[in-house]
Amino acid sequence: MKKTIWVILAALSTLLILTGCSSNSSEHKSSASSKAELVKSSSSKKKHSEKKKESSSEKESSSSSLSSEVSSSSSTQSSENMGEDRGGYVTTPEAMRGTWYSKDENGMRKLVISDHEITFISPDGETNHAILYKRTNDIPSDVSESERQSKEEWKSAGNIGTNGISMRGWYQQQGGGEHFFTHEEEINGQNVPLVLFGFGANDLTDYVYYPSEDLANQQSDAKYDDINYKF
Repeated sequence: MKKTIWVILAALSTLLILTGCSSNSSEHKSSASSKAELVKSSSSKKKHSEKKKESSSEKESSSSSLSSEVSSSSSTQSSENMGEDRGGYVTTPEAMRGTWYSKDENGMRKLVISDHEITFISPDGETNHAILYKRTNDIPSDVSESERQSKEEWKSAGNIGTNGISMRGWYQQQGGGEHFFTHEEEINGQNVPLVLFGFGANDLTDYVYYPSEDLANQQSDAKYDDINYKF
C-alpha cells in the first residue's frame, strides 16, 4: 500500500513539473511574440513617417520649382517691356566684349564693351557711355531738348549678322549711326581679334581697336587689305 502511494506521489510531482515548464515556455513565447509585434509596429510607424516626409519634400520641391518658373517668366516679361518705347536690351556679340585700344596721331583711344553697354574714352579722357536698347515705336517729331539730353546715353541699337552692332541716338532722325564689327588679323604670326569701328551711313572703318595698348602702339600705322577704311 505504501509503495502504491509513493508511485502516485511521484507521478503527481512529475506532472506538476511538466505543467510548470509548459507554462513558462508559453509565457516566453508570448513575451517574444509581443516584442516582435512591438518592433513591427515601430518599423511600420517609421516607414509611414519617412513616406510622409518624402511626400512633404516632394511638395516643397514642386512648389519651389513653380515659384522659380514664375519668377523667371516675370523677369523675361520685364526685360521685354522696359517702358518708354524700350523693348529690352540689344546684346553684343560675345567676341566683341572686353577692353580695346586704338592709337592715332591724337593719342590712345579706349573702347569698353559689355553685354548691353559700350563706353568710349577719348585720348583726352572724355567719356561717352551708350546703353543698347531695342526701340519699339517710331521717334516722335516733337521732342524737347531737355528730353533729348535726358536720354543721351540711350541708343536705338540692332545686331548686324552675328558679328556686328549698329546704334543711333535715341531720338536721332537724320544722319548715319555708328557700327562695330568683330574681325581677325594675323599679326606677328598669331591670329589677333580686333574690333572695327565706324560712323556714318556706310560700313567703312574709321578706327581699328586692338586687345592691348602694346599692339595698338605697334600697329598704329598698319593698314590691312581686307578692311575697308574710310580714309
